[in-house]
Amino acid sequence: MNGVLLGWADAYDVLIGTMSPAEAHPQWAAWPLSVVGWGAVPAFVGGTVGYLVTAQIQAHQSRDFDAVMDELRALIQPPPGPGDGA
Repeated sequence: MNGVLLGWADAYDVLIGTMSPAEAHPQWAAWPLSVVGWGAVPAFVGGTVGYLVTAQIQAHQSRDFDAVMDELRALIQPPPGPGDGA
C-alpha cells in the first residue's frame, strides 16, 4: 500500500530510515511504515546473523562424544618406557 501511496523509492527510504516520514506525502501512511522499519529491519538482520552463527557452531560440533573422549584418554596416557617391551 505504501509503495502505491508514497512511491516505491520513497517507501523504501522511509522503511530503512534514510528518509524521515515527515518528508513523505501522505504522512499518515509514512509513519506506520517508519515504525515497522524500526522493528522489522533489525529483527531481520539479527535473525539472519543468528541463523548463520548457529549453523557455524553446529558444523564445528559434529564430532562424536565418544571419539573425543577416546582421543583425550590417549593424550593422558604416559608414553611407554624403555623397559615396557613396546
